[in-house]
Amino acid sequence: MISGHTAAAVRAAETPLLAAGEPLMLRAARALADHVASRLHRASPHSADEGGPGAPRVLVLAGAGANGGDGLHAAALLRADGIHADAIATAGRLHEEGAAALREEGGTILPLADTSAAMLEEHLTRTTLVLDAMLGIGGRPEVPAELVPLLALVRASGLPVIAVDLPSFVDATTGQAAPEALHATETVTFGAVKAALLLPGGAERAGTLHLVDLGLAPHLPATPAVLRLEEADARSLLPQPDRDATKYTRGVVALAAGSEQYPGAAVLAVSGASRTGAGMVRCLAPQTVLDLVLRERPEVVGHRVERALGGPDAVDLAAVGRTDALVVGPGLATEDPRAVAGVNCLRAGDGAGDGAGEGTIARGVIDAGALGTLTPEHRFGADVVLTPHRGEAERLARRLGVDPDLPGLLLAPALAEATGATVLLKGAITLIAPGAGGPLRTQDDATPQLATAGTGDVLTGVLGTLLATGLPGPDAAALAAILHGRAGRLASHDGLHPLVALEVATHLPAAIGSILAGAQP
Repeated sequence: MISGHTAAAVRAAETPLLAAGEPLMLRAARALADHVASRLHRASPHSADEGGPGAPRVLVLAGAGANGGDGLHAAALLRADGIHADAIATAGRLHEEGAAALREEGGTILPLADTSAAMLEEHLTRTTLVLDAMLGIGGRPEVPAELVPLLALVRASGLPVIAVDLPSFVDATTGQAAPEALHATETVTFGAVKAALLLPGGAERAGTLHLVDLGLAPHLPATPAVLRLEEADARSLLPQPDRDATKYTRGVVALAAGSEQYPGAAVLAVSGASRTGAGMVRCLAPQTVLDLVLRERPEVVGHRVERALGGPDAVDLAAVGRTDALVVGPGLATEDPRAVAGVNCLRAGDGAGDGAGEGTIARGVIDAGALGTLTPEHRFGADVVLTPHRGEAERLARRLGVDPDLPGLLLAPALAEATGATVLLKGAITLIAPGAGGPLRTQDDATPQLATAGTGDVLTGVLGTLLATGLPGPDAAALAAILHGRAGRLASHDGLHPLVALEVATHLPAAIGSILAGAQP
């Protein structure tokens, strides 16, 4: 599991080591230089010596502070190892020791103020790789006007960028990023993963993360600001049947989904649930929807629920038989009796310590149309997961008295606090706020090809099955985001091809298999 920490927590963890005389900058620079050298060697193992044709060349964009010092010291070490490395000073001053080290190794440092656009373009044409060492954890998400042309030239060059500690002009704690901030191919971060590297804004600019251990772990908070599951975590959480398993022990999930207007939502949601390994999937829907569902998924147990039966009191979703988790909302209008009845089934009972009152189901998902039924009076347990996208989250926030304009990393926890439920806020970076409190979770496993109608219904079904197996709400939500993202990548050939939602469900078994086998697609 990846733990992300705030800038303040990282600074506090560094303080005792620096006071003890630990050479943190030199250790960080050595690790950075080794990483860069290894990358260059893999890319061109037979390149000529420094100065020869085809020899790799590294250009450091060096700022005034310690982050610039990391980059300059790394450039000096690269030169000592026979790799050509120079720097551009992006500020009026430089880290003196780092600058002296690079110059002693024969490197040049060009002041940006004295370098024309033509000179910069010429340097970039001879460059193999750029190190972004302009700003570290003290950076703000604002690019000075004099640096905008430089960043534009670097972007236009198409050169790979390695961010030093974190991409410049990104707030290390919130992830807020300046629009002009460079998108790194990789980030080599020192001592601890900064929260920004796991949050929207920063995560999109960080690329692949590499953590350099500097001995900070004993001094970091026991509870990080942000958590992210890795593949090994997903592997340990994935439920697997044993020899004595039955369809009931594997989890029974019921889905109140689909309508005359959106019948396909039920097909997609039950397919997501079935292909994730539920022991039994029930679908509560009108007959016309059930007919469509059963043509695609004959293993589903259908329960006919017609709107003509009356109001929500006439829809007894808790009486359909054994159910370990209830999914309500995909393809439903807010006024659909199943939406109100389903939310009432999941509602926490008055005074119930486990969050479930008589006649309720303690685990489940509230999605799509059912989200529109929630009011400030509704309370749920942490094993009930709300799954809004940004627009739905804003509408829900207005009804609950929460500021709808909050950034995602604050909006999801605010909704979780207001409802007691775990909140999975859908987006390019999935944000998960546990209903019982604790660190925000994020997952970044998806492909933009998942931005198409119906894929959210598949995710809802996946999540329902994982909850039915007994996984806690936050774990189930994070694992569902991983499986959904992996299946989307498989269905789209790692993002190269368009996909449709049902293909995501079809690829769920392969996604699960690849995780269990420890294989990346």
